[in-house]
Amino acid sequence: MKNYDNIGELIKNAREEKGYSARELAKLCDISHTEISNIEKGQRVKPAILTLKAFEKYLDLDFKELASMVGYSPDTIEYGDNNIIVSYDRYDKKIKEFELEKDFLEKLLIVKKHLAVDIKEYYDPIYDYLQKQDNVDEDLLKKAQAIYKFLDDLKK
Repeated sequence: MKNYDNIGELIKNAREEKGYSARELAKLCDISHTEISNIEKGQRVKPAILTLKAFEKYLDLDFKELASMVGYSPDTIEYGDNNIIVSYDRYDKKIKEFELEKDFLEKLLIVKKHLAVDIKEYYDPIYDYLQKQDNVDEDLLKKAQAIYKFLDDLKK
């Protein structure tokens, strides 16, 4: 890292080099754009450890150097560098996202089951017809049985 008088100058320069707007960087770091602005203006002189970890990830800055620059203790820096730091707000947000995705997938599964039932209703007479025929190719009949079983399994 080049020599900077404060972290605000460093972050602003790194952000601009990467081509991020303050809002884009804030979204990536899961913080408000106001927080980015406060850091860059020098109003927030000691950003949170999680924010520094995000700067490391998205701005390719060294976490240890950032944390040292803003005054974190060597023990805190070592802990932050070697361990997963949990933010309960972020954890709760991820859990909610997971629950929404799970709900969506459950609804999609129900739709697909209904679709399988509908397809099976149309397929059953075809399958019955094939089974009643005397000179049906064995491979065709095996494929028809596989389709019948597949559709039957889907509706369960």
